[in-house]
Amino acid sequence: MQKNYFTELKKLLDNAQAPYSGFNVAAIVITRNGNLYKGVNVESAAYPTTICAERNAIHTAVTEGMKKGEVKEIHLIARNAAKALIKAQPCGGCRQVIAEQSGNDAIVYSYASALEIEQHSINELLPFAFLGDDL
Repeated sequence: MQKNYFTELKKLLDNAQAPYSGFNVAAIVITRNGNLYKGVNVESAAYPTTICAERNAIHTAVTEGMKKGEVKEIHLIARNAAKALIKAQPCGGCRQVIAEQSGNDAIVYSYASALEIEQHSINELLPFAFLGDDL
């Protein structure tokens, strides 16, 4: 990790829209060429249409021209309904998208503070990932 994104993530967290769960998440995606993309979770009353922060940031990166395999890092922060910052990990769907968009080679950083940061490879979080190569 070259940069600590805690301050940016904490500010971004206020843009999350989680009126039903109260669980706010913010994500910053860093690509291999150093581009940065932001995302927050946006809940919907029709829960299946909700979007997670990680996928929001990755889909924005793809929209802006990022190619498959270019995700290098994902930085995450979450705030629960009690308004406490917590180290959250990506959900299963986000793990799948991160694995595919990074070539199963991204590092996920989860923040609870500027000093409390947990680091995992996407391969640790999603062993035996299906990357679609056999389709």
